[in-house]
Amino acid sequence: MSEQPMTRRQRRDAERAAERERAVAAQAADLPPSYGPAPRASAPAAPAAASAPRRSHVPRQSRPADPAGGNAAPQAAQTTYPPAPRQRSRSRAGTVGRAGVLTVLALVTVVAPLTSNLPTGPQAVAALGAGSADPTGTGTTDPSSSIAAAVLGSDADVDTDSELSNVPDAATLARIREAYENASTTCAAQTSGASGDTAAFNSAPELFSPMIEGTYTVSSPYGYRLHPTLGYMKLHAGQDYSASAGTPIYAAAAGTVVAAGMVDGTGTVTIEHKVDGETWYTSYLHMYEDGIYVSEGDQVEAGQLIAGVGSTGYSTGPHLHFEVRTANDTADSSTVDPEKWLKEHGAVELTTDCA
Repeated sequence: MSEQPMTRRQRRDAERAAERERAVAAQAADLPPSYGPAPRASAPAAPAAASAPRRSHVPRQSRPADPAGGNAAPQAAQTTYPPAPRQRSRSRAGTVGRAGVLTVLALVTVVAPLTSNLPTGPQAVAALGAGSADPTGTGTTDPSSSIAAAVLGSDADVDTDSELSNVPDAATLARIREAYENASTTCAAQTSGASGDTAAFNSAPELFSPMIEGTYTVSSPYGYRLHPTLGYMKLHAGQDYSASAGTPIYAAAAGTVVAAGMVDGTGTVTIEHKVDGETWYTSYLHMYEDGIYVSEGDQVEAGQLIAGVGSTGYSTGPHLHFEVRTANDTADSSTVDPEKWLKEHGAVELTTDCA
C-alpha cells in the first residue's frame, strides 16, 4: 500500500509536535545522563503525532529513565515535591523556649522575693519558732535551726569530736573577773498603776528573768528544730540568750544550788526551787569555770548574781542556755518553755536603775 502524502495541516501539526519535543529536550538538558536527548520527529511518525493528544508537562523528577537511553513516557505521573519544612521541630522548640521563659519568670517573681525577705534577725528567729508546728505537740519547731546562730552565740547542736573550748583566753578571763568585781546593784523593775503612778510591790517578786533587759538577744528559742546532721526533729530544750562574755546571769527564783561546775565539758549551774507549791529546776549553761560564782549546796535568793556568760561545750559563741524542768534530769519530757514559764509565774525584769 503506497504511503499517503501529508496534508498541509498534518505537516503543520507534525512540526509543532517536533517543536514541543525539542522544548522538552531542552528542559531536560540538565538531567542525569540516563535521560537521553529527545528523539527527533520523523516524517513517518507524523500522522501518529498529529493524532495523539497533547501531553501535559511532567516535572523531570517524575520521569523514569529509559534503559535504552531515551525518555520513556510516564506510566503514571507522580509529582515529587520538595520536603515540607519541619514545622513540628520548630513547634517543639518554641514550646520549650516558652516553658523556659515561664520558669525563669516564676523563679524571679516567687522564689526571689521569698528568699530576699527571709527574716534573719533574732526577733525573727523567735517568730519563726513560735509560728511553726511541732509534730509531737509538745513544743514549737524552729525550721532555721537557729538562723542567728551563725552570727550570735547559740547552741551548736552539731555532733563533733573536736575538743571543747573550756578555757577562756586572757582577755576573756579579764572581762569575766571585771564583770564580777564591778557587778551593779540590781532591783525589780517597778510597775505603773492605772493612774500612771509608780506602785511599789507589796512583797518581793518570786521570779526574775535570768538576765537584765538590754544586755542580751534571744538567739534561739525553745522548741523542736531539724537537726543539721542527724536529719530529724530534735528538741532544743531551752532558750538561748546571746551576750558578751562575763555578762551577769541571775537566779530566776530562790532555791538551793544542786549542781555547779563543769558537767560534760559545759559550765553548768542547776537550782531547785519551790514555786507556787511545786518543785522546779532551772539550769544555766555554757559558763567558763571562772565564771561560776556559786557552789553546790548554796542557798540563793531570787535575782541573785550566780554566773557570767561564757562559751563552753557545744557553742557557737558566748551565750546563756536557760532551761526550766519538772525534774533534775535531761529527759525531753521534763522540759517546759522557759519564756512561757516565766510569764505564767509573773516573772519581772531586773534593772540597775534603783533610784
